[in-house]
Amino acid sequence: MNKKIILLVMLLCTICANAQDDFGIWTSIGVEKKILPGLNAYAEGDFRLRDDAQTIDRWSGGIGLSYKIFSFLKISGDYNLIRFNHEKRDWETGHRFNLYATGSYKWDNFTISLRERFQQTYREGVSRTAKRANPKKILRSRLQVSYKIADTKFKPFASVELFHTLNDPQSNGLDKTRYTVGTEYKINKKNAFEVYYRYQANNKDDSEQNRHILGVGYTFDF
Repeated sequence: MNKKIILLVMLLCTICANAQDDFGIWTSIGVEKKILPGLNAYAEGDFRLRDDAQTIDRWSGGIGLSYKIFSFLKISGDYNLIRFNHEKRDWETGHRFNLYATGSYKWDNFTISLRERFQQTYREGVSRTAKRANPKKILRSRLQVSYKIADTKFKPFASVELFHTLNDPQSNGLDKTRYTVGTEYKINKKNAFEVYYRYQANNKDDSEQNRHILGVGYTFDF
């Protein structure tokens, strides 16, 4: 099984390297701690590359809380400090606040989930203009299907996420779309890895390339 994963990653890298669009690598590491029944605290760090994985795109760190209201419904909120390497304005500092509501339904080994995420990002030193909002407000809707393979540590998943602008000075609408396929590999009850391929299509900003992304993440639950 491990050889198959290595071959799959190599195949994705080959596809991305030969694509007309940009190629990036996203990595993340996260920790989560149970505080009370249903209430968890979490923190995550993120590092991304772009321009065919030759330029630092951004790094960020965030903290948040999640609460499971029912077995099928969870709400979350977090804050992220982002350092973004803008292609025209050099490095920028952003402050991002997120609010989430995630509903899920389990059937046999399948899990279907819908996550609605309100995102607000304020960028230091960036003026609001007739063409640019600051802070920028976005509603992100993600539909995901995952499948737990019996007697293994693998949980493949596929998702599509839509980004809708809420306060664009010119016109609100679909900003970008992300398509993702990957798998979670649960080492044990506390440690898990995730590897995925993502295609990001930009619908409004012509200056930003569509992007093929190879992502790797690690989470620790204590």
